[in-house]
Amino acid sequence: MSVSSQSPAVASAPRPAAVADAEVDGTQVVSRVGRRLMWYLIALYVVSVLDRGNLSFASFSMNKELGLTPQMYGIGVGILFLGYSIFEVPSNLALARYGARITLTRIAMLFGIVTMSMAFVTGPGSFYTVRALLGIAEAGLTPGVFLFLSYWIPQQHRARYNAMFSYSIPAAYVVSSLVSGAIMQLDGVWGVPGWKWLFVLEGLPAVALGIFGAFYLTDRPHQAKWLSNDEKKWLAEQLESGDASSAHGMPSGVMTLLRRPEMWVLTLGYVGIFSGNATVGAWLPQILHHTGVPLGVIGFVTALPPLAGIVGMTFLSRRSDRRKERVLHTVACMLIAAAGYTIVALSTTLAVALVGFMLANIGVYASLAIFWSIPQTYLPAKAKPAVIAIISSCGAIFGGWLVPMMVGRVQQQAHSLAAGMIVVAAFFVISSVCVFFAGRRMAAHA
Repeated sequence: MSVSSQSPAVASAPRPAAVADAEVDGTQVVSRVGRRLMWYLIALYVVSVLDRGNLSFASFSMNKELGLTPQMYGIGVGILFLGYSIFEVPSNLALARYGARITLTRIAMLFGIVTMSMAFVTGPGSFYTVRALLGIAEAGLTPGVFLFLSYWIPQQHRARYNAMFSYSIPAAYVVSSLVSGAIMQLDGVWGVPGWKWLFVLEGLPAVALGIFGAFYLTDRPHQAKWLSNDEKKWLAEQLESGDASSAHGMPSGVMTLLRRPEMWVLTLGYVGIFSGNATVGAWLPQILHHTGVPLGVIGFVTALPPLAGIVGMTFLSRRSDRRKERVLHTVACMLIAAAGYTIVALSTTLAVALVGFMLANIGVYASLAIFWSIPQTYLPAKAKPAVIAIISSCGAIFGGWLVPMMVGRVQQQAHSLAAGMIVVAAFFVISSVCVFFAGRRMAAHA
């Protein structure tokens, strides 16, 4: 009698947490998160890089029409990152407080509108002004996405998903190479120069993505209606335990972290990576054109280096995940980039320049993807928004603003576009040393 009276109670008792967790396939959960979020983040970053990278194609006719020298063009390339760096930290803190749905979509709509306004510049002054505004509009996108991914992707999967997101950079240059060349053929339609058509037509997708994302994005796992309760619980536990164990021994306060020398050395290490990201597409079409590539096929030729970057980044980031090692992989990728830029600087033929750019693309994109796994993994959760934004801001100031101006100055003095790439190579070598020492010290605290 007692047995039968207890049977309904036993049958209706809730499952133990261990049983519920055992039924969750973690790999499928992470894959579901990836399928839900990554396509949008990649599309968003593709159009952002497209809106930055289209300047290199517009320069063929725009520079002459606006009276821009190589040094002026270098200033325009770099000044975008000055505005970008100033507003980087506030934007990332806003994402941490208000969520990605508001912050990322606001960024998308703003930089799309500013990109279209590039069609109305009339000289160096307005060129610098709109480029600076574009940087302000886009501020916070890169560190915001990496911070957003740390809210969703367990640390053992992050290099792979960082790389997946970073695919958008070379993919954007492939798209830009093919699409921008076609848009430039509209030169003279309705009396409008091709470079103006370029900015207007390539700014529209960002505005559309911003509007769509306001309804599509989910800020945190516990808000995801597309995950079951058990999946949400499993994901929350993985995120909390992974980051807590990796950050063991690291101080949790932002100001305390910023007083640690390795944080600033790591920040200096990001300068080289950012300089490569800022310059890898800004001069590629011009340099290849000067080595003999006709304008009619330059779009197809300039698509080859970023395609090589995608292949190399995929292999190297997956290798980093398998080995569970971040620092040495980042350093190796940075040295690959330095070798590529050196080859470009010394090149005298199209084939040599193309090989150099392929190596540079592999090194830039792979180091960018793996580098962000270091602060994502070893920083305490409370410190991530501010510290990641500070690292990105400093990289933007020195690597994105100053380095392109130095490149432009060397080009003008040497009367060679390729010669300026030696500046980027030098920064990559110096920065690789910084990443090695800072990353090893941070990993030692884990």
